[in-house]
Amino acid sequence: MNIPVNFLEGKSRIKILFVRSPRHVWPIVNESDNFLLPLAYPTLAAYLREHVPGVDITILDCCVRQMGWKSLTKYIRETQPDIVAIGEKTVFYHEGFRAFELVKKEAPQAVTIAGGVMYTALPQWTLDTCKAVDYVVLYEGEETLRDLVTTLRDGGEPSSVRGIAYRDADGKPALTPARPLIENLDDLPMPAYDLAGMDYYKPFGHLWPKAITVQRSRGCIANCNFCSWRIQEGRPQLVDGKYVSHQAYRTKSPIRMADEIEWLYRDYGVRYLFWVDGTWNADHDWLVEFCEEILRRDIKLDGWWAFVRADKLVEQDAKGILPLMVKAGFRHTLLGAEHDSQQSLDYVNKGLKDYNLTQEAFRILSEKHPEVFRQATYITGLPDDTVDSIKGLLKHAHACDLDFAAFHPIQPFPGTQFYDWALKEGLVEETNFEKFDMFYPSMRTYHCSREEVAEATQWCYKNFVAKKPFQYFSRMFSPHPIRRDLHRWFAFAIMRVILKDLKGSLTQGSRFKGFSGIDTLWKPDWYDA
Repeated sequence: MNIPVNFLEGKSRIKILFVRSPRHVWPIVNESDNFLLPLAYPTLAAYLREHVPGVDITILDCCVRQMGWKSLTKYIRETQPDIVAIGEKTVFYHEGFRAFELVKKEAPQAVTIAGGVMYTALPQWTLDTCKAVDYVVLYEGEETLRDLVTTLRDGGEPSSVRGIAYRDADGKPALTPARPLIENLDDLPMPAYDLAGMDYYKPFGHLWPKAITVQRSRGCIANCNFCSWRIQEGRPQLVDGKYVSHQAYRTKSPIRMADEIEWLYRDYGVRYLFWVDGTWNADHDWLVEFCEEILRRDIKLDGWWAFVRADKLVEQDAKGILPLMVKAGFRHTLLGAEHDSQQSLDYVNKGLKDYNLTQEAFRILSEKHPEVFRQATYITGLPDDTVDSIKGLLKHAHACDLDFAAFHPIQPFPGTQFYDWALKEGLVEETNFEKFDMFYPSMRTYHCSREEVAEATQWCYKNFVAKKPFQYFSRMFSPHPIRRDLHRWFAFAIMRVILKDLKGSLTQGSRFKGFSGIDTLWKPDWYDA
């Protein structure tokens, strides 16, 4: 059996620690820009602080504090937290496991709680694979974490807490019934930014200077079958011993969101927003009221980044809403173009009725709002993809007149419909989730090997600028500051990747990959310190 002893029972004060453990970085983004605020931690911390008496909460982001594993070990040993909570993405799940094992060694009385996308998707696997994890909080965490902490403190049974995975009396993983979603997000307290160490974020950011993550909604209006994001924020249901997530969408009111941003602007000096909503431009009326409120309050932001849908953006242009969005601060758009055919978009259940709307959306931005940086993502390695169809995506990216295009092999993330389907089809060849980094494909197609998908994807990256060098060079001198600075940074970052890879090939005998070196995460100097 491996049932945790409840050291929390009867404690009047409980020390709760949220941790983001050390990890590697994406080389094309500088270290300061790699690490956005993990917004779930201050959101959960604020809810616990408001609803659970006698808690002392700390948020420890090792990445922005440049704390390596030795420093984290010392910190845990000296502070002896009562609860350690960690949420992770798929590619970094192993870093979370390492941190949990460290906690159990240095503070064996601590209760360890996992959450977030990866551990929610595979709760039984999480408990079986990492014995240092005591509980998994599934999906939306505020009310569940509150109830779990309260139940353990009162000496109650974990089985009474909805929305968790735990070990039963036989030490086997068990799931409790699903917890209803929080329908009115305005009921949530303001995130505990005061606990987050705001000065650590973006001290030398180039992509998003003085930026912080914000969120207006949960869930998504789309139902893409490859997206783990919408699964995590969807409506969970326990069916035949397994959790499934249904589409759901909720949003804060425009006034509540404006209050939050004004607080960040006035009290913390935030000047750039990074929206972490699946579809930021989901509804027209909300955008009008919100943008007018930002302007009325004289909140002069440098700009904001947002994930948007093409069809909504075209509608917002037709209704005269897009100029208001730009005036209020919309300066960097990331649009999921995904592929260059209606058949492919339908295949991933994108919900876009006309794939031409993507090109139309970028045409509107190019002609009417050149101050907005235009970025899109493309999926490569769909089951019917060939080498030629993947390379054809570059033509679409150029037709959209993008500032930057990212080409990512599709990853069958656990918990998604695509994951279940790809496993059933026998297309998945890489099952080590540590390698699900969206750089190297983990599955083949019906027509291509993984190696062929990887080579065609890298061909798109290498030729995005190479096919139109003068166009992209000229944009480094754009009159629009955000577009100009971003183009300069990407030019510098590309050269940095190439030079680092060249140095490695000369001194270590590794194969020179040039710009293809962006598909390898870099280990920070402080990682082991």
